[in-house]
Amino acid sequence: MLLEMNVKLRRGHLDLTTQLSINDASVGLFGKSGAGKSTVLGLIAGTLQPQSGHIVLDGKILYDSRKGIVMPREQRPVGAVLQVDRTHSAETVRDNLTAAFNRTLKHRRIFKLDFLIGLLELEPILNHAIALLSAGEHQRVALARSLLKSPRLLLLDETFAAIGNGYRIQLLPILKRLQKELGLPVLYASQSLGEILGLTDRLIVMEQGKVLHNGLLLDIAKQHDMLRYLGIRQIDNILPVTLHSHDTSSGCSLAHSFGIPLALPLRQHLAVGSQTQVSIRANDIALSRNYISGISIQNQIKGQICALISSGESLIVQVDCGGTLLAEITPGACQDMALQEGEDIYCLIKTHAISYLAELDAQPHHRIVSHGDGHYYLGTNQ
Repeated sequence: MLLEMNVKLRRGHLDLTTQLSINDASVGLFGKSGAGKSTVLGLIAGTLQPQSGHIVLDGKILYDSRKGIVMPREQRPVGAVLQVDRTHSAETVRDNLTAAFNRTLKHRRIFKLDFLIGLLELEPILNHAIALLSAGEHQRVALARSLLKSPRLLLLDETFAAIGNGYRIQLLPILKRLQKELGLPVLYASQSLGEILGLTDRLIVMEQGKVLHNGLLLDIAKQHDMLRYLGIRQIDNILPVTLHSHDTSSGCSLAHSFGIPLALPLRQHLAVGSQTQVSIRANDIALSRNYISGISIQNQIKGQICALISSGESLIVQVDCGGTLLAEITPGACQDMALQEGEDIYCLIKTHAISYLAELDAQPHHRIVSHGDGHYYLGTNQ
């Protein structure tokens, strides 16, 4: 999928000047309320029209002010579940979804109608008028209708929040499978970083109608003050992990990152073999000269000290464990242990000191930084 968008729109207090080029499977559109996320989705879907510019999806022109092209919403190869897209139709849910299914050419149909009805638990409301649905019910029907369209791009506007966490857990694996097997990309707009990270780690960060950044979360986190804008608490280590088993008896999900074995908090809903990202604060990592037996800490990771970095009243120890970990200790502890660069060291991490990035939202931010690949940035504790 290739989406190219360069548009201008003045709407109320929003002066939107947005230029995007997206060629990834799925992207999160992140920003605070009023940043312009919903407006961007509306422009792509065709519910709004810009004052100038162009929007092109996979070579098909959706809008071009110079050429005078405005493709009607119904003809756009886009499925959209938008917050403001409510209908007052007296048509029943059954008739509405059946019509959407019948409009889609047989060779392009991805889903069977009965499957989506069961997945989104629509059976009890099939005979209800769409105009009488609750907000959450309407979102579920709109999502089913969008998927029945077999679109080239799916636009979701805070959809998980609207339909509830239970449906989110059901839908995420399906959306990921659609990305991987059928190449259906999703552009998901949300104020919740956790919601986005459940789907993708590529972000478009918006503020006041403009794009602040477009790229991977790991790259965004290397930029000064960007995590503070995202509203994440203190993060010193961001690690990509691959889940390989769930041990309910020990209460852990077992994974590895850069070859490092890790015991994580148990999350049985995460599929074995799936990838996610975790964070560990530097001051949650203790150091030991030796492996310690008879201790409750389950993660004892051997590495080599790469650097000792003074940071105010603390000292940052950069450790190469295959990936990079940053540990924060006091200068006194460093002196007592007589730590030197090049020496072996064990990083001790409690299982519950490890957080899933997808579960982090709007917590106080202090300092960024290691991404497990040797790159890091030390900011200020503000």
